[in-house]
Amino acid sequence: MTLLQNRQQKLAMKWLVCLVALTALLGCGGQLQQLAVETMENAQTALTSANAMGAQETAETSLRTAQEMLVTAENAMNTGDAERAYRLALRAYLHARIATETAIAVREEARVQEAQAQLTLSEQNLDEVLQRLEAIKAELDTLQDY
Repeated sequence: MTLLQNRQQKLAMKWLVCLVALTALLGCGGQLQQLAVETMENAQTALTSANAMGAQETAETSLRTAQEMLVTAENAMNTGDAERAYRLALRAYLHARIATETAIAVREEARVQEAQAQLTLSEQNLDEVLQRLEAIKAELDTLQDY
């Protein structure tokens, strides 16, 4: 399982937990509007974070989906549909987090590849040094025989 798949699986579990929490909270009508507002704020923060991590290059679809869902959530809130606004904001938040995690995973995979390339180069350099050392030892043995 790749790093990206592992992160996406963890995010899916968080999504499930959030859905359970949503079900429990839907019974609390007065608090739902406040929850929707807070969730929209969290989604906006997650979008800002995703952009800062470079998700526009590595996770454009998730980022765009999050932005669109947040706009739709704001529209739902403006029409008085706090429940729909909350659900959409939550989804926007999760898509923004996916975008962030994707950007992080891509960056980390690039770092791993760079480290592997450096390791390969270091191993090649080591092999060259060992070959020169063997040549010097052979020369020394030849000189000692005289």
